[in-house]
Amino acid sequence: MIPFLQQIATVFYREYGTRIARLAFVFPNRRGGLFFRKYLSELSEKPLFSPTILTINDLVQQLSEKQEADRLHLLFLLYKLYIEQSGSDESFDDFLFWGEMLLNDFNDVDKYMVDARMLFTNITDLHSIEQDYTFLSPKQIAAIRSFWSTFYPVGDTPNQKEFLAVWEILYDLYRRFKQSLSEEGKGYEGMLYRETVQQLKEHAEINLPYDKVVFVGFNALSTAEEQLLLLLRDKGLADFYWDYTSSFVTDPQNRASYFSTHNLKLFPSSFSLPKEENRADKKITITGVSSGTGQAKHVHELLKELLQKGEINEEDSLRTAIVLPDEHLLIPLLHSIPEEIGHVNVTMGYPLSNTPIAALMDYVLALQKNTRMAEGKQTFYFRDVLPILNHPYISSESPEVIAKLVKEITSRNKIYVNEDFLHVTPLLKTVFKMVNSVDDCMSYLVSILESFNKLIVAGNTDVDSETELPATSQDIQQEFIFYYYTTVNRIKELIQEAEIEMKIDTCFRLIKRATDLITIPFEGEPLSGLQIMGVLETRTLDFDRVIILSVNEGVFPSGRSSASFIPYNLRRGFGLPTYEHQDSVWAYHFYRLIHRAKDVNLLYDTRSGGLLSGEMSRYIYQLQYHYELPVQNKLAVYNVSSSKINTYEVAKTEDIMQKLSAYCTGGSKALSASALNVYLDCPLMFYFSAIEGVKEVDEVSETIENDVFGSILHKVMEDLYRPLQGQLLTADILKILQKDKKAMTEIIRNAFAEEFYKDMKGPLIGQNYLVSEMIRKYALKIIEQDAKLTPFRYLESERKVFTDFTLTNGTNIQLKGFIDRMDEVNDSLRIIDYKSGSGTAAFQTIPGLFDKADKDRPKAVMQVFLYAWMVMQQEDFKQINQLVYPGIYYLRSLFSADFSAHIKQKIERNYHIIVDDFSRYTEEFESHLRTDCLDELFNPEVPFFQTPTGKACTYCQFKSICGK
Repeated sequence: MIPFLQQIATVFYREYGTRIARLAFVFPNRRGGLFFRKYLSELSEKPLFSPTILTINDLVQQLSEKQEADRLHLLFLLYKLYIEQSGSDESFDDFLFWGEMLLNDFNDVDKYMVDARMLFTNITDLHSIEQDYTFLSPKQIAAIRSFWSTFYPVGDTPNQKEFLAVWEILYDLYRRFKQSLSEEGKGYEGMLYRETVQQLKEHAEINLPYDKVVFVGFNALSTAEEQLLLLLRDKGLADFYWDYTSSFVTDPQNRASYFSTHNLKLFPSSFSLPKEENRADKKITITGVSSGTGQAKHVHELLKELLQKGEINEEDSLRTAIVLPDEHLLIPLLHSIPEEIGHVNVTMGYPLSNTPIAALMDYVLALQKNTRMAEGKQTFYFRDVLPILNHPYISSESPEVIAKLVKEITSRNKIYVNEDFLHVTPLLKTVFKMVNSVDDCMSYLVSILESFNKLIVAGNTDVDSETELPATSQDIQQEFIFYYYTTVNRIKELIQEAEIEMKIDTCFRLIKRATDLITIPFEGEPLSGLQIMGVLETRTLDFDRVIILSVNEGVFPSGRSSASFIPYNLRRGFGLPTYEHQDSVWAYHFYRLIHRAKDVNLLYDTRSGGLLSGEMSRYIYQLQYHYELPVQNKLAVYNVSSSKINTYEVAKTEDIMQKLSAYCTGGSKALSASALNVYLDCPLMFYFSAIEGVKEVDEVSETIENDVFGSILHKVMEDLYRPLQGQLLTADILKILQKDKKAMTEIIRNAFAEEFYKDMKGPLIGQNYLVSEMIRKYALKIIEQDAKLTPFRYLESERKVFTDFTLTNGTNIQLKGFIDRMDEVNDSLRIIDYKSGSGTAAFQTIPGLFDKADKDRPKAVMQVFLYAWMVMQQEDFKQINQLVYPGIYYLRSLFSADFSAHIKQKIERNYHIIVDDFSRYTEEFESHLRTDCLDELFNPEVPFFQTPTGKACTYCQFKSICGK
């Protein structure tokens, strides 16, 4: 079928020939004008002067005596006038949201030529509606009566009072607002439209440098636009062409037809266009895809199929359009275009908010929100600092210096980082400083942007991310920074001109809102290549093949409605646009777009959950059930791999056996009790951690994890008892230890510095203070439990023991242990292990301590037994020949009335014995340690295999590698 714009070009070239240059064509958007010129050039066999191409905004600007004002300038001016008018002390921070809402309402009032005085009148007497509103239709009067009759006389609720308090000043505010703008020679869009129409009505002549103005492809006209067209029509200066040939768009039951009859009646065309019918060969395919990105990937398959069929090629892809109602899918889509399609034209523009500089500036704004003073210095929150340091614009200045900073922050667990630590390069000095006012903030942002630009000019940056467009070119990066820089500078100027006080947070919100609305236009050849565009960009354009993504209810048509201070019934009563108006506009765009296409692919997201409903758009249902068109329904499915767990094991090669030899006598390593427990839990986990040395990346931890909590408590107990080492302790001595709060506080603070802050004393505030008090409580309870054992002799804490162990094949290996505490109670040597969690201190058999298939294997018992066995191998112990008594302090059991550090062996269901002499188990323990653990560990024929139970997988850092 012949595209609509080609039809217009053909008719006017036939009627006017070269005289077409004396006409002006007005389109809903600039893209329509470009395609019109293309069709016109194809008709002419010789050079031709182009007619003037305009949008309706361009035309109004030509006719108006004022310039359109900046949005932020409008907002600041409105705020100042509101404060003067209302006498309110409301801050700009509170005014910002509903101030924007008022701007939109004032714009609608003028675009739809509403009598603002009548609209903003507080109707206390309902009879005055009939007297004062005679210019409205009965339906409009009924809508107004409906609102005020329900609003009065119950106007005594707080919300109603607040509404009326503002409503009563709105007309005066509206009037003064427009007056102030007029004095500046400026106005907002609706104001320019209204005044232009009013001025044209007052003047007999309309001076335009064109023989005729031709309006092409419009649909939903505001009242001001309609009156402008009527004025030009009555002067014989205008012609009108409507794209209403589709039976969908003229169907009275379809909302797309809402404006068609009215427009065709008021604005007939001078020339007839060819009669069209709906395409008989139209193919419509509806495909459900279970994600947004999945839709973009499905487009790749559709384009590949078209390429293979020869339906599109690099030259002919202009007749194919991909429409994105959801602009967030632009980047995934761009990454999904087949390489064979060399030319792609994006009409939507690239959002500034998706650029590397916008991401970095978001980090910078977040940094300022969370700054604080600590010990007289400015400090910054690590979650804000690290993203900035890791950003390519920052790290590229001095990669080694930045890497060292990042490593030190993570290794020393710096939650708050002070400025002295960060000020190691000129750029970091610029970025990491605190701002205290809006003026300082704006200057601060400008200086940062200038510094980034200097870096790029020097060629020190390289930004390339899968989530962003490739940006390795200096020119592209400078363009990004330029747009952000000009935006910030403009906001800075407006704030200074307005002289309005605001919080820094409000300033940040203004910057974020302004930059989110900016798109960087793509420069390329708009009349060639695959066309990617938003819904509004499709106006007046036709394509043979159309792929529309996100055809979901709430997306296309949009479910969003703009916030308004004017209630729905009043909007309807005064002829202001409501959601029904918006629904009609969306419906027209959809049905007009698919009218001339022969191949239509509609993709929708099938996901449901959260804000996603998985509901197809109403347009799909209408095509299927109202128009009963033959459509093909598909559901995109993906091959999903089997959930069967793959067996993963590592054979003990010569290289691995060489690494294991480091644990043999004379080697550089020794096996600890915790490492052996890891092997018994999962041999493969042991391989990754002990043999290959794979570790998790260091991260800053804000909270005290269980392992750190245990380390701090171990350190506290060691330091508390160190002065008493070797002494015989009595209850009185321990009571003195308990009461010395100052000493204990200092010990806890030092323990935090060493184990959590990594050799730096940090503040014990907030959650850390609460944890420190828990540590204190546990420490006091341990001392209280110890007092029940007095008198006893405290020997030492954190005792390091080493010993050799002989395997069955005669190989000697090295074992090591770190005993939490050793003391003498009743002439027995106690080996104590502190456990910060909970667990069992009971076991049934010695072989059970090494049973890999037992998911509840008593690991703590095995560990303290190994310590006891190692102590008994020491030469100094053999000379004493003392009883060894292993025990476990489970901290979570400390406060129970029946707390005991005893280890118990279950003999029968209700019978157990206390292990108070480890020598009874020494030989059996040594034998099973050898045969069930160490022989296997060093056996080259036995690979490192996955855990048979799976319990160790719960918190395993390697589960993503082995896949169990």
